[in-house]
Amino acid sequence: MGKPKVSVVKSGGLEGNASFMGGKFVRIEDDVVKIKAAVAKAVELAIGSPDAIIKPGQTVLIKPNLAFQAPPESHAVVDPRVLEAVVSYFKENSQASEIWVGDNPSLGMHVGRAKPAFAASGMEEAAVRGGADKVMYFDEGDVVKVDIPGAKVFRTAEVFKPVLDADVVINLPKMKVHLAGTVTLGLKNWNGIIPNVHPSGQQQGAHRIELGQKMADLYRIRQADLTIVDAIIGMEGQGPHAGTPTEMNLIIAGTDTVATDAVTANIMGFQPIEIPAIRCAGTDELGEMDLTRIEVVGESIASVQKIFLRANDDPIGMYKGLTVCAQQTCPGCYVNVRGALDSFKNSGIVMEDFLKKRGEVAVLAGGLPDFLPEDARDKNVFVVGDCWEYFPSADKVREATKLAKSVTYYPGCAPVYIFAQLNADLQELASTGAVSAKAH
Repeated sequence: MGKPKVSVVKSGGLEGNASFMGGKFVRIEDDVVKIKAAVAKAVELAIGSPDAIIKPGQTVLIKPNLAFQAPPESHAVVDPRVLEAVVSYFKENSQASEIWVGDNPSLGMHVGRAKPAFAASGMEEAAVRGGADKVMYFDEGDVVKVDIPGAKVFRTAEVFKPVLDADVVINLPKMKVHLAGTVTLGLKNWNGIIPNVHPSGQQQGAHRIELGQKMADLYRIRQADLTIVDAIIGMEGQGPHAGTPTEMNLIIAGTDTVATDAVTANIMGFQPIEIPAIRCAGTDELGEMDLTRIEVVGESIASVQKIFLRANDDPIGMYKGLTVCAQQTCPGCYVNVRGALDSFKNSGIVMEDFLKKRGEVAVLAGGLPDFLPEDARDKNVFVVGDCWEYFPSADKVREATKLAKSVTYYPGCAPVYIFAQLNADLQELASTGAVSAKAH
């Protein structure tokens, strides 16, 4: 068997990028034309033509990365121009009977479900412009419970039905870094094929220490027929939500998602082995992660490589007066508390003024052997997750809540929803002086 092929194609300079990166998305027709030409070249270099994967009369599902209810200027979601170009290209150049676009935001329950997220991101309009026959809000449709043979930690899942019904699935992730996953590319994009339910072992539970393995397990359900990476404007730094846009002007494509992710990660300055999802999927032989065994066509990795700033996942010691105590916790709570604090800071809050006006804050998670309950006295305390109750230090947390000014609980294991909810509650505390919901 030959090496998997991954194509790397430049789009050329795009007139709208400067405005887009500056905070205002502007669709310019010529930009879409250039991106579409890059998509065409990338697809043709990778597979020859759409006919290689799409037979006459088949249905095609394009699954973009619609992570949040966020505007395109967030750069946390797929560039609408890229989605439009991809839909238009396959609509015009394949023999598909229908082209569908569908997804479910990873945090849809807490920061907008699929329908408003598609609207806010500009992706619904982009899909329609490109000629999509259907835009599917996965969270409004049916799910199918499936077993996952060969899985190691995520052995059953409820999967959105269109993912299983479509004859061909095209994976459309965005190039960006990620607090928990190091990067979020094609494998991580599969988190959107299952419902967002909390608390559960589904999407929320897929963000503990075994995140990479769960993404690999999820990928066993249905592998993409083609992965096309939106690398027009990537995100570095505090991704996947609070990072910095970085102009790349690339489209990357391949039929082997593991190989495509490996090449893309390396373009971002990472070794594939550093990325949990790539490492686990490669080890499980779901694709090729060894760059020496991948044929890169089009541009070379070296000619387009840029070292992306990495996300800092540590929430401890960020602000005087906002104390995070997480001595014994898994990355699930750890990184999502950091994500919430990044969002809070990026909302324009002046931390010193907030703490002076509303009082000091303490966030508690996991086992806390060295924690002194007295340190919570008269503070606004936020207790994350359930696992603190299983540690010998649980009584310390209980005592701390009796001394606190206010207490807010986030029940559940690996509560990814704190990524949005802790930020929302801090915002409410800043504006009103209190948090209305004391348990979520």
